[in-house]
Amino acid sequence: MEERILQLLEGLKSEMGSLNAKVDNIESEMGDLKSDVGSLKSEMGSMKSEMSGLKSEVGSMKSEMSGLKSEVGGMKSEMDSLKLEMHSRFDRVDHLLEGIGGQFEHQTSQRIAEGQAISKELSSIKLRIFDLENNKYVNKS
Repeated sequence: MEERILQLLEGLKSEMGSLNAKVDNIESEMGDLKSDVGSLKSEMGSMKSEMSGLKSEVGSMKSEMSGLKSEVGGMKSEMDSLKLEMHSRFDRVDHLLEGIGGQFEHQTSQRIAEGQAISKELSSIKLRIFDLENNKYVNKS
């Protein structure tokens, strides 16, 4: 029986050694895990910092976009104003050109009528001169 107890104790000793090796292995793995968790925490801190920086940049970009949007709105308003002013100017120029064209047509028709009257009068004068010259020759003969 003592031998049996010794065998059992030897078996237990062997199992205890095996268990100790497993515990050492688990402790080593736990150390690795702790190290990995520490690295992950560090990376998470870096990522949080980067995210905070990105949020800040996005906020700045939103502010800039708002400023640009405001500027574009101002430019649109100026362009609308300029458009109205140009339409008004073109309408005035068009009206003036119509008036000038009407005056030109009126003056042209007057000059044509005057030219025709002068042409008739000139023909009449030529005819009188011709008649006078013919009467002069008729009286001399």
